[in-house]
Amino acid sequence: MASPPNTPSSSPDVPSPSRGAVGGRTAGGPTLVRSLLREPWLSWQFIKNDPWGGLYPGVVFALAVAVRHHQPAGRLAVTAVTATAYFWLYLYTFCLTNQLAGLREDRLNKPFRPLVRKTVTARGALTRTAVAFVLFPLVGWAAGVWQWALLWQAMTLLHNLGGSRYWIVKNAVIGCGVLPMLGAAWRMTAPLTPDAWRWMLTLAVVVFLLISVQDLRDLRGDAATRRRTFPLAFGEAFSRRFLCAGFALLPLVTHFLLVRAATPAAWCAEAAAAALCWTTARRVLDRRGPAYDHRTYRLFEYWYTAVLATAFLAL
Repeated sequence: MASPPNTPSSSPDVPSPSRGAVGGRTAGGPTLVRSLLREPWLSWQFIKNDPWGGLYPGVVFALAVAVRHHQPAGRLAVTAVTATAYFWLYLYTFCLTNQLAGLREDRLNKPFRPLVRKTVTARGALTRTAVAFVLFPLVGWAAGVWQWALLWQAMTLLHNLGGSRYWIVKNAVIGCGVLPMLGAAWRMTAPLTPDAWRWMLTLAVVVFLLISVQDLRDLRGDAATRRRTFPLAFGEAFSRRFLCAGFALLPLVTHFLLVRAATPAAWCAEAAAAALCWTTARRVLDRRGPAYDHRTYRLFEYWYTAVLATAFLAL
């Protein structure tokens, strides 16, 4: 969907007056309704580049755990709605603060984002941040996972208010962010078990080690703003070789620590995940520009969601 023109009459933060048919009075009600109905679209503009990393995986894992615990259809539907609301806000709160703090880098790396395109003003984004930071733990409280929500908010602020400028903090926060994601997804249905912690900790380490694949696409903007990501700290050539080795070995981690395939269906799921890993390993060595590296990073996100989907078979 194309962004609306950047004019006062169409800005989501400066609603235009609408005249009633009688006496020229302002029809505040319809305008407010239109503004509220527009909010889901606006929130999607902030998160649409990242749902495979922050929205879909959490929902998929929550449903896998619910199915594993034999939730009836009605309860499963409630879990699906709750998980979607929770992980939408999980991602939305992160993206709002990230894009407010990184506006300068986004002008170079991601000019399609709403703040750069002036689809929404910085003041409007700040207001939405305040509202989302209140709503997120409230939804978490309703789902019984408010502790995980507060932990993720603290991680979000650490990452976006300066921590992401240093690769070790950036990678550690994103890696550890797997814990409040998967912990909340599991806890919506049942208490955490050793199996839950096995999945959470394994994927946290994997993400910590390999998330630098996302930085390959942003080298120009990160260098211009003196952000010390892994490829800039250790060199692009070394980073690509390191990531290639990591993705090549990742199917072994998937098999021995996560899926442990024992049925034909599980073996097929592992094979599909391995194909994504090896394709990513091959692509990461290529230097074909930011757009190519962005698609390579997308494959890592697809793998993350795919391996969590195997939980339907493996748990």
